[in-house]
Amino acid sequence: MDCSLIRTLINRYCAGEENWVDNRTIYVGHREPPSGTEAYIPQRYPDNRIVSSKYTFWNFVPKNLFEQFRRIANFYFLIIFLVQLIIDTPTSPVTSGLPLFFVITVTAIKQGYEDWLRHKADNAMNQCPVHFIQHGKLVRKQSRKLRVGDIVMVKEDETFPCDLIFLSSSRGDGTCFVTTASLDGESSHKTYYAVQDTKAFHNEQDIDALNATIECEQPQPDLYKFAGRINVYHDRNEPIARPLGSENLLLRGATLKNTERIF
Repeated sequence: MDCSLIRTLINRYCAGEENWVDNRTIYVGHREPPSGTEAYIPQRYPDNRIVSSKYTFWNFVPKNLFEQFRRIANFYFLIIFLVQLIIDTPTSPVTSGLPLFFVITVTAIKQGYEDWLRHKADNAMNQCPVHFIQHGKLVRKQSRKLRVGDIVMVKEDETFPCDLIFLSSSRGDGTCFVTTASLDGESSHKTYYAVQDTKAFHNEQDIDALNATIECEQPQPDLYKFAGRINVYHDRNEPIARPLGSENLLLRGATLKNTERIF
């Protein structure tokens, strides 16, 4: 067996990857690893836009009608109305059709308005400005245009635009304080820790020169569990592998507190 493959298997076992079903490889700053270290396999990921709305302009009418007539009461009155149209009955179809039409229309207007508000909230979130590093400089772009692998700078009291691995902090000890009230309702400050080999990078130039890859598990619903590994490359030497856990992961929606800025 190839020696590099053996090292990879040993490192993955030590980092707790024996339980991984599948993993992702992320190239920090979109930088390829040094030649000869490992195969460069670019992967495609979804973009960073938020979509919490249920309907679009084109599917609102059919999708809303389908959802409303899935309800037993609406479907029952629809059948009664159709029977009265087809068969000669003592009662007029209007007596059952008009109330049904009124309920369906009012419900559709209500749900359409609520979904329009969700569209507005999504657009506001997706267009929020985010600072990230490009060619050693801070560049600003919309949150929806962030890509997996971008190095993001977050300032105090800003909300994390996506799930992030904590690389460095303006604090000398490489820590930051975060509130996760929007995620789990806890308003107390939680302490997170930067990666040991990158916590000394305090400016854009240092961070931009970082050559590293992150291997981690696929997204999962558990907020308090995360397993991964960061490989930091120095020239052509073997990479330094460090385990990543939940104390290194900053979740989208949490807010940075009492820390000037982090990368």
